[in-house]
Amino acid sequence: MLDELLKEIQELQGFKNKYEFSLIDKQKMSDKLYELQTEIYNSKTFEERKKMQIDLNCTCCRGKDYCDKSIIEYDVMMPIPSNCAWMPSIKCCKKFEWS
Repeated sequence: MLDELLKEIQELQGFKNKYEFSLIDKQKMSDKLYELQTEIYNSKTFEERKKMQIDLNCTCCRGKDYCDKSIIEYDVMMPIPSNCAWMPSIKCCKKFEWS
């Protein structure tokens, strides 16, 4: 009976180690995605980023019919790093709301 308990404890410790390593790997993937998004951001001109914003986000926005797309900020589509091991978000229009 004691042997079974020790075996279960070792198994739980193995799961804990796997979980901790998966969190580290997720953060590494998030950092790599941020690097790739930053490269894309730096390689595009403002006009290209503005067109990407309109194509990707404005079509899904609740206010697409009454929004003034000429006031899009210069740093639109700039990646924002994620500290919670998740996909980094990008900066978009301050008026954006999912429809």
